Amino acid sequence: MGIRRFLLGLMAALFVLTATAEERINRFDVAINVERDGDIVVSETLDVTAEGYQIQRGIFRLLPRYYEDEGAKLPFDYKILSVTRDGVREPYETSTDGNAMQLRIGDANTYLENGEHIYEIRYRVKNQVRYFDDMDEFYWNATGNYWDFPIDVADVTITFPEGVQVKEHASYTGAVGAAHSDSSYRDEGNVQRFTTTRPLQPGQGLTVTVGIEKGLIDPPSNADETRRWWQRNGALAILIASLLGVFWFSWRNFNRVGRDPVKGPVFPHYAPPEGYSPAAVHYIYNRGLSGHKALIATLMNLAVKGHLIIDAGKDKVTTLTRTETRQKSATLAAEDLNLEAGLFGAQATRMLGKVTDPAFLKTYTKFTSTLERKYGDTYFRWNIGYTIIAILLSGGAITLAVLQATQWSWWHMGLVIGIIALNGWFMYLMPAPTKLGQNVRTEIEGFKLYMETAEKLQLNAVEVGSEAPPPMTAERYETFLPYAIALDVEKPWTKHFEKLMPEAAKAYNPVWTNMAANGFSDVGHMTSGMVSSISSGVTSSMPQSSSSSGSGGGGFSGGGGGGGGGGGW
Repeated sequence: MGIRRFLLGLMAALFVLTATAEERINRFDVAINVERDGDIVVSETLDVTAEGYQIQRGIFRLLPRYYEDEGAKLPFDYKILSVTRDGVREPYETSTDGNAMQLRIGDANTYLENGEHIYEIRYRVKNQVRYFDDMDEFYWNATGNYWDFPIDVADVTITFPEGVQVKEHASYTGAVGAAHSDSSYRDEGNVQRFTTTRPLQPGQGLTVTVGIEKGLIDPPSNADETRRWWQRNGALAILIASLLGVFWFSWRNFNRVGRDPVKGPVFPHYAPPEGYSPAAVHYIYNRGLSGHKALIATLMNLAVKGHLIIDAGKDKVTTLTRTETRQKSATLAAEDLNLEAGLFGAQATRMLGKVTDPAFLKTYTKFTSTLERKYGDTYFRWNIGYTIIAILLSGGAITLAVLQATQWSWWHMGLVIGIIALNGWFMYLMPAPTKLGQNVRTEIEGFKLYMETAEKLQLNAVEVGSEAPPPMTAERYETFLPYAIALDVEKPWTKHFEKLMPEAAKAYNPVWTNMAANGFSDVGHMTSGMVSSISSGVTSSMPQSSSSSGSGGGGFSGGGGGGGGGGGW
């Protein structure tokens, strides 16, 4: 029974000790030396009790990264001078997290012994005296308001240069924003001392302020003023310089490579540019590919020239049949013949629609690559390299401005929007046709104008052999239909044919397609139906992608410079 009672008593004692053990800051002494140039040297001595709960390897001190100065948010300029524990240098690391600079003290591989430990942190901060018309002021959040532990006693000693004349003073205790004071004050000449009169709970701190006669502390030097100006306005300066620099760079290069060659007048041309296929006309006019019109126009051109038959059914499946009587046409471009060879090979038919066709995709990709290579840089230059350089320079400048900015205003946002808009403007302006491309494109525009306004030109009212436009015929309509599809004017071209030659249009039944068998009642329905069916078939034959979502009494606790808090780790 005696041993049992002893063990129960021991367990009860351990339980009581464990329950009453508490990690805390027994004393927080802050010694601040204010120098004549406005810099301060701070020495913080923290007497802490560690019990292995939060304080296992050491403590961390949070110091604010920015402070308010005349409406501006300026960065603190810290320089850590020394860190010790129990009189011996202690390892530490610094990092940033939002508005806090964290000073983590201790070794990750070393655990502290439970009990009291004394930490001393010394650091320098530049330009922490505030200058007013009637006095200078030092306003400092000495302990910070974000400690995880209670502080039994906090003591702040501020040492000014000899000859200081104190005009006013104040201290504030409690949570952030509290204006009451539970502290005592002593004036010891050039040394001012504030001491709390009650413990500070977690989340509470001590802030002090002292106003002194002007003249003791030197006004900011030119270097300090320049530094503060840059802190306030550096981001704006960077953005303005970037805006002007991007404009100069882009405008200079636009004048070099982005201006279009002189363009001649556009007047109706009654035939496509000699030697250019429908796909070439499409590519040069659109400065690239637009949908599947280049492919559809090429298939139509092959059909019109007797190389294949197009069976464009209303079920959106298109069957292409190679003709046995075809002859190599001198009017067919290499891209047309290569497409034909790639589509058929040794087989006689090719079906487009319903199922994915990797072989068709390979042929189509080769077709588009040929157009890009043959009718790309020779006729049109995107000059994308200049745009990319301007965008990269702009992105770097905006990133630097964001990192530099101590506050962000609508001026900053407006300049960023201006830089983005300027890049977009020059992205639009920088592409330009070559002289050859400009001339050919102008001729294509004239040919398109002709097909769009054929009826207004009164084509049937002219004499054959004159300088006036040639009359409309079924053969002429059919020959230029692939070009009309390539330039997206097949509807007005067909409409003109039907209106100008109604009888020929009604009797039109080309051998290269089965118009009547598929229920197309007129030329207009045939043309639009074939374009729609082939386009649908091409899309269905290609792989489909998928996606999914998924000092004067006007201060408060926590005000002024300094601040932060800390905890254990």
